[in-house]
Amino acid sequence: LTEIIKRHAAEILGRQETQGILETLKKEYPAVVEEAQKHLSLGDIQKVLQALLREQVSIRNTVAILEALADYAPVTRETSFLTEKARQALGRQICLQYADDDKLLRVLTIDPSLEQQIVESRVETASGVISGLEPAVQRAWIRALSRMVSSVHDQGLIPIIICSEAARALVKSSSDRELPDLVVLSVPEIVNDVTVESVGEIRLEV
Repeated sequence: LTEIIKRHAAEILGRQETQGILETLKKEYPAVVEEAQKHLSLGDIQKVLQALLREQVSIRNTVAILEALADYAPVTRETSFLTEKARQALGRQICLQYADDDKLLRVLTIDPSLEQQIVESRVETASGVISGLEPAVQRAWIRALSRMVSSVHDQGLIPIIICSEAARALVKSSSDRELPDLVVLSVPEIVNDVTVESVGEIRLEV
């Protein structure tokens, strides 16, 4: 039951629940809540929290999330941008969620030219930014990705991709249908005392 709730937490978190979180937080951190709400509507904050939950990121540290939103909301209210900044504020929590006991994070990287293709395929939609790779490239990308994910699974590791901030949401959106549980981290999310080790590079077959 817990796993089902975790998997569908983003759908469960409505505006009423978001308002409840903010009201509770306001008792101890009124300035943080007020500053975030000065620039963002309840719906804006809800969308960021849902985006975090959708990728299994705990929103328990809501203060850090709201502080990031308060810092960057004057720049833009775009959910995808604010979500990345919130993730970076939760960098330590996210890293420790996937690192081993020695704070070692084993990751897959993406061939730089392929990552650039993914970044350049960015399409903005009403529900956020998505990857708009050409169908043939998309198929080749999923094949290459699936092969590397299987290899990592065979080593008993969690498949984790690390890429640039600009590519992170696009890598996730482009692989979500075929590999919904894939973990995608951006470089700014990695904290100093966590060591990153590459276990492979994803590249398209020539």
